[in-house]
Amino acid sequence: SNKLLVKVEGMVYCQSCAQRNTHSLEGAKPLPKAEVSVICHNAKNRVMVRCHRAVANDNGYFLAELDETKVSDFYMGDPRKACYVRLRASPDFECNNPTNINYSSIEGAPLRDEGKRWADHDYYNVMYATGPLAFRPAICPPKH
Repeated sequence: SNKLLVKVEGMVYCQSCAQRNTHSLEGAKPLPKAEVSVICHNAKNRVMVRCHRAVANDNGYFLAELDETKVSDFYMGDPRKACYVRLRASPDFECNNPTNINYSSIEGAPLRDEGKRWADHDYYNVMYATGPLAFRPAICPPKH
């Protein structure tokens, strides 16, 4: 069989107060248990009913696995054109304001192809990457 398993990996950070209002992640820390959603469009360019949640591990790394098993399920037959990633929730009340770094709040962060592919049993695996994505502290000390 030629079933496809599409995966999306990425990192979620807490942006440092020193970098507020920029797109810089200098000094950022990984944000464990942050939630993201992978949202995809189907062949008719409608948003698929199921969006896929992923939760970051202790290193801020997340891995989402999509259910669609054919390239033709995706808009234009290309998950990179069909899917994007959005920040969903931060478990850390001191760092839970979404930033728009890599466009994750407005358009959704795009997927990029880093050439990760492998066959495994009945599946052909394709891993895309996105991000990095970040929340920021709601309250930062005043700048001096």
